[in-house]
Amino acid sequence: MSNDDLWANLHSDLLNQIVKYIPSCEDYARLRLVCKPWTLTLAKTPEHKYPLLVTLPPVEDFIETHGLREKEINQMRLPLQNHLFRGSCCGFLVILGVSDGSLHLLNPFTKVSFDLPPISTFPDIVDYLPENIGNEYIMRDMVDGSTGTIGRNHMNKTAVYKIIISSPPDCDTHDFMAVIIYSHYCRLGFYRTGDGGWTDIPTTREYRCEFYDVIFYEGKIYALDWNGQLYEFDMHTKPIPLGGVTKAKPPCGVQRSYGPDDWNLKYLTAHGNGRLLMVVRHYVFTDEYPGSYQTNNFNIYMLTKNELVWSRLYNLGNYTLVFGLNSSVSMMPHASSYTKPNHI
Repeated sequence: MSNDDLWANLHSDLLNQIVKYIPSCEDYARLRLVCKPWTLTLAKTPEHKYPLLVTLPPVEDFIETHGLREKEINQMRLPLQNHLFRGSCCGFLVILGVSDGSLHLLNPFTKVSFDLPPISTFPDIVDYLPENIGNEYIMRDMVDGSTGTIGRNHMNKTAVYKIIISSPPDCDTHDFMAVIIYSHYCRLGFYRTGDGGWTDIPTTREYRCEFYDVIFYEGKIYALDWNGQLYEFDMHTKPIPLGGVTKAKPPCGVQRSYGPDDWNLKYLTAHGNGRLLMVVRHYVFTDEYPGSYQTNNFNIYMLTKNELVWSRLYNLGNYTLVFGLNSSVSMMPHASSYTKPNHI
């Protein structure tokens, strides 16, 4: 047997151990292409959680990815014209079609794509009439039941705030779920494999809950609203995730602020063993260009499983936090030269 045959027939356990030491998504994609047995053995998407920074040019049809653990920059041509990014999770980008309201999960390295239900299937959409130019969508207010119309272009650009997924869609799992923060009031919705559209997640609150962030953690969905209130839903209950407001009261001073000198956003992430972090990002708008802003500071609060009280955290220790449209990440930077401990 030649050396090539020995490598090709490497036991899957050994191969998966080697993979743990390959943090680069690019190198992982190359590794799967070494030979057919490795392609069949290794999952299409790596399990490690080292994120990439993605540069989105305003016009061109390509993106640049910057590995946090290496210096190389990769350009990848993707079908991005007339599309928007609305999230990233498990190695997949969430891409929204502005013209038709389509939603797709795209792996930028393998080019594998999976369809999610379009905007026309949102819980607050009564009907979609593409022939009614300028009033294509008929919408229903999820609180008071009133209806109205809205144009397709405006709706498709503003209706989706963020989408995250519970696992890579190409994994052999029956628990795949996508959760969306949608509509003008930033409500929660979900989709399971086989569903015909998106379903609203009831919050048991009478007023409009505007959600800022949502994550999957230990079989549950956790979300933060605009006032810093924590919500918990069991993702395994059917037909809808059951749950609602937790007993954890928001920390003092984290309620939504609309400036003019202090606006804020809130992020949620799992941190360490059985802990949740709420990060409040304070920022102000600047005059550099329309919509530009400057972050002033972050306030961090920690919640443990057994203590439903948020406590102020002043040091992240060896952890680095990564926030944005991505599913929020708390990670150990290890040997990376581009991430630092105790940084956001």
